[in-house]
Amino acid sequence: MAGIRMPHLPNEIFYEIAGYVDDKDILNLRLSAKVFQYVTADRFATAFFQDRAYELSPKGLTALVKITEHSVFAPHIRTVIIGHGVKRSSAKYHGLLEQAFQNLASIGNTISLGLRRVRTSHNYQHKVHCGGHQRWRFWRDKMLPAASHAQMPVGNIVADVQTASQNRLLPSDSQYWSQDFIDVLLAGALGNGLTRDYQIKLGAGGSDSSKSSFIRVGLQGKRLEGLRVCTWDSYNYLTYGLMLQLREIDLDDCVTNYNWLAELLRTTCSRQLEHLSLYNVRLRQRTGNSHRSRTWLKLFKSLKSPTVLKSCKFGRLWSDSGDLWLEGGKKPSKPVPELKSLLSSQTSPLVSALPNSMVDGGP
Repeated sequence: MAGIRMPHLPNEIFYEIAGYVDDKDILNLRLSAKVFQYVTADRFATAFFQDRAYELSPKGLTALVKITEHSVFAPHIRTVIIGHGVKRSSAKYHGLLEQAFQNLASIGNTISLGLRRVRTSHNYQHKVHCGGHQRWRFWRDKMLPAASHAQMPVGNIVADVQTASQNRLLPSDSQYWSQDFIDVLLAGALGNGLTRDYQIKLGAGGSDSSKSSFIRVGLQGKRLEGLRVCTWDSYNYLTYGLMLQLREIDLDDCVTNYNWLAELLRTTCSRQLEHLSLYNVRLRQRTGNSHRSRTWLKLFKSLKSPTVLKSCKFGRLWSDSGDLWLEGGKKPSKPVPELKSLLSSQTSPLVSALPNSMVDGGP
């Protein structure tokens, strides 16, 4: 083995080496030897091109065209996100965008289209929500027609409100930007049937998916999914009409407020909700609520008996006072029934309609 040089080693060895390298060091590994360029091609393309945002400029869109022409990297592109800063003129870039979409259409992959909010000196402070509608007009008037003309299959829509240094659940100004997104979305893509799902990306970006956070609404699967987000202002993400269509709700590691979650569950449970999963969810209280630790109990008792609900999964439900009233956390100051006791009783119409085998309290 001492006399064997690197190019003569089996490919399995190179795959093992590449597996121990962080995404940030993949580029350096590829430059160290040509043999690593082949074994890391898929991972490199996934980390650097799959969710990349392209600048709305000749340089940025030219890079998009060149990547879509690459025989190895182009098949890995699943999302085209354009960074838009409102003020830049975009008419002369339409040809580059259409050329890139034609290249992707020839591959045959379904491509998600979206915009990333780019903060610049003229839109960073004060009225940061101004210009959001102009951004989404570019998406509606430029990106969608270019994709349609190129006959490129369009997947879901992505509203990327994250920034490079942002690592918070929900920026205070994102609600305005997202409201413009919903307005244009409902008037545009959903109206003409080009797409079925949409996603709002929040929090830190990059290739580390463990730090990502998002709200995803799948209208085709009729599913609402939230991961590491604060839904305090989520009235902007869901309309009443969209609530009526949901069959599945999955909130994981989220912060939500009583009124929004109550309206969501009351609307969906009385219609066609089939699956409900709430894990590590902190419920913010209504103003003046003196029974903080009883808020979850009150919420579940207020729900009407569901008609088609098939399964419920609950775990680590927190109150606004910081007490975890499921097993494994600090006990509330006042005696409160634990969640499993609530689930096993008939006090909640949400659960009483289900067989015991369908209910999972979770650790």
